[in-house]
Amino acid sequence: MLRMLLGTSALLSLAVVVGFSPQDQEKPRREWHFSPQEDSARFARMNAEISEKIEDVKKSIVGAEDKPAAEVFKNLQMFKQLKAGQVPSIMETWSRSLGTSCQHCHVVDQWAKDDKPEKQIARDMVNMVGEINTNLLANIKNLNSKNPRIVCWTCHEGRIKPPRPPWAREFQRKD
Repeated sequence: MLRMLLGTSALLSLAVVVGFSPQDQEKPRREWHFSPQEDSARFARMNAEISEKIEDVKKSIVGAEDKPAAEVFKNLQMFKQLKAGQVPSIMETWSRSLGTSCQHCHVVDQWAKDDKPEKQIARDMVNMVGEINTNLLANIKNLNSKNPRIVCWTCHEGRIKPPRPPWAREFQRKD
């Protein structure tokens, strides 16, 4: 669907600059807002929080890990066919790939709620990654890979918004 609307090259460009408004493009971005020591401490706290919440979720599904995820989790719109025990690990990977905690997308301990728009953005981004991996990369000839693929980290590199490459201003809309 995205490919039909945008075209292949536009979709791949979108994957690079997604998440930036024109105002973002005009302001220089600082990649690091903290000293290395502060940044290290912040990531340590965040990783501890993620680990704690993931363990809480795993404990809440003890005995149901092998059931279909849709039977165990409420309002699950993705991964329904997976085993419930696989979902916490996927969520943990996403949190670490975006450099954020569970509360970025979820109302903590009320996981089924859709109160935060970031939750739907994450769902849409996963669909985009699937489209790129399944349909777009598979059709690029002469790639030196039998199964080329991207993951969240490919663009995000541990940040909520992907870092803007130096040449991104070339793609800024001139409306």
